Amino acid sequence: MAGAASTLVSWIGAVVRAHPNDPAVIYEGQTWTYKELWQRSAVIARELLASGVRRGEAVGLVGANEAVYIATYFGIMRAGATAVPLNAMLDAASLRDQLVIVEARTVFVGLVDAEVRDELSESFRTLPMGGSGEPSPRSSLPALGSSTPCSIMMTSGSTGRPKGAVHSQGTMLHAAMQLGSVFPFGSGQRGVVFLPLYACIPEQVLPMLCMGGALEILPRFDIERVADACSRATTFDAVPTIMGRLIEHAPLEKLAKLEWVLFASEPMPPALLHRWWDELPTVETHQFYGMTEILPLTAAPHWILRAEPSTVGRAFPTTRLEVQADDGSGHSDGQGELVGSSPARLLSYYNDQDATARALSSDGAFHTGDLGRIGDDGLVYLTGRLKDVIISGGINIAPAEIEHVACNHPDVLSAIVVGIPSERWGETPVVVAVAKPGRRLTADDILAHCRDNLSSYKRPSGAAVVPTIPVTGIGKAAKSSVRQQIMDGVIQLVRA
Repeated sequence: MAGAASTLVSWIGAVVRAHPNDPAVIYEGQTWTYKELWQRSAVIARELLASGVRRGEAVGLVGANEAVYIATYFGIMRAGATAVPLNAMLDAASLRDQLVIVEARTVFVGLVDAEVRDELSESFRTLPMGGSGEPSPRSSLPALGSSTPCSIMMTSGSTGRPKGAVHSQGTMLHAAMQLGSVFPFGSGQRGVVFLPLYACIPEQVLPMLCMGGALEILPRFDIERVADACSRATTFDAVPTIMGRLIEHAPLEKLAKLEWVLFASEPMPPALLHRWWDELPTVETHQFYGMTEILPLTAAPHWILRAEPSTVGRAFPTTRLEVQADDGSGHSDGQGELVGSSPARLLSYYNDQDATARALSSDGAFHTGDLGRIGDDGLVYLTGRLKDVIISGGINIAPAEIEHVACNHPDVLSAIVVGIPSERWGETPVVVAVAKPGRRLTADDILAHCRDNLSSYKRPSGAAVVPTIPVTGIGKAAKSSVRQQIMDGVIQLVRA
């Protein structure tokens, strides 16, 4: 069992041997057992090896959610190559750029537009998701170690050129085991997967399969299909924006069949959390905080959130999380940048020593770029982003602080804060909010509420109420899109 404890694929292989006939993946009415999933991944691995893919070589995956995506992901890893899941919503040029960054020669292409498939085939060897189906020599698969690179996850590139965060068999396994040790993943559990697989594999697919549970894969987020799947499942993984859409539009009697839900990736408005508790009292809510480079950092199980809804929980036992002073000279007793060390930390950014050196401290701790504080009880609170800070009149303003106040208005369902240019101040914060159903909310209401609850320099200079807030591919609020819509006049602000 030593191997099972050191690599991701050998751990799941041990689950396969222990529970070969248990359901692993359900898609469009078809169920694959653990044995069938593992056999399919082996066929893909052997096809890659027969085609000359080298150990450690990056292999791309582009496509919408389907069962063969997961088999392909594991097949790449079992061949000793490095899986690079990419956002299928990107255009072909952006996908090509990211594949070039990681020096990929081969890409598995699934459910995408034919135009994207054709353009990728001009620059790369493209294979159908799941492999060609052609028989390959039945050879032994390579031995893997905990330090063997197995996945490259691309950063969003919102602040510049995308970077590839390289993870190993060991870092990915440790992340899955951290999540599996705190949250109720396990045999008998059935998770609904509707977030894009390129983003949610580390936080939902891997811990569920490492713990022997099953996954029902949906092609995309669709409220009706998600609600139907929830009526036969125990859990799902989401972001707060999507949870708001579900509680608003999905039949509550179907959501109530769930045992628990997990969320991350963006701040959870306390009002939305309370609404879940009020309307779905038997469904536990769990949260974690992490990022591409250092997968899970903290966990807030249901009992912690009920006591303190605004926290993201405590650091995992194998994680060290500290607050660094603004000048970088040492540890801060108040708010500062969160700096973390964990066995789930990336090895490096692919072929980018400078970016790796900037992100890691001398002792290997990762600079998250998130601002926060840690209480005496170990609870962690996020207060903003270093790169998301609005500098108004030379003073730093954390958007998350204003968002927290805006979301405390009794008629606000959700709200985001962005900075827009200002001739007087250089930059100024504005609020864009969504009203709770049936409530009469105006921009003036939001501005008055912020005026009463914020220091003068933090008060937004404008506000707008919109039906919905644009979201990214995984359902997070798309601040860049909101900012652009304001600049283009699509979102009309009421000035303070």
